[in-house]
Amino acid sequence: MPLIVLGAPPEILALFSLWTAVHGMFQHANLDIRLGPLNWIFSMAELHRWHHSRLVDESNTNYGANVCFWDIVFGTRFLPADREPPEEIGIADMPSFPRGFFEHLVAPFRWEDVRARSGAEPPAVVG
Repeated sequence: MPLIVLGAPPEILALFSLWTAVHGMFQHANLDIRLGPLNWIFSMAELHRWHHSRLVDESNTNYGANVCFWDIVFGTRFLPADREPPEEIGIADMPSFPRGFFEHLVAPFRWEDVRARSGAEPPAVVG
């Protein structure tokens, strides 16, 4: 949206869309891609894998979709040098979370069913 508001030509919008799509596929393809120092610029698979960790402290990191500038600014960039990215990913207390593409898309609209299938406790009512 900012590119459109700033008057970017269609060619730039197409290039940006292509970059975002290809980058997103590599980011989520479960490939062991090592970027070394470029991990300070691009939010690629090596960084993003931590974002999908089953441990909340690790998964609340690496939010950058393409670049990690804001993760660096806000201190959410996480890439420990002494450990490999997690093998187990997902939501720890929801083992039955949908795994297919379509199921992921509709999960927010069927959230109570998703929680029930995983045996998750209903959220506490405050009031």
